[in-house]
Amino acid sequence: MADVGGAGHTVLAPHLKPGHRALASINSPMQCMMKEICAQCLQPHRDPQSGKITYVFSCFNQDQAIDEVDFRGLAARLSQNTVQEKLTARWIGRCLRNEGSPGAA
Repeated sequence: MADVGGAGHTVLAPHLKPGHRALASINSPMQCMMKEICAQCLQPHRDPQSGKITYVFSCFNQDQAIDEVDFRGLAARLSQNTVQEKLTARWIGRCLRNEGSPGAA
């Protein structure tokens, strides 16, 4: 997505309206529906003009201005649950392999 955002100002610029506003759909690690409660989806933004950093709750606002999204922060945030996701996938795989076996848990 960072490359797409950059391309909007370089190779794609002749094909876009001047002053266009590109949006990126930024996923949350969970769709908690609690709206701004747990902060697992907190996404840093950097204003391209001023450099000022602000934060957006992605669970509440998934469509964000592509030029403001801090993609390094996004990658770090999305990787915070990788260990849990891998462990869950292995547990589900184990359960499915043992389904129907006597004493399966």
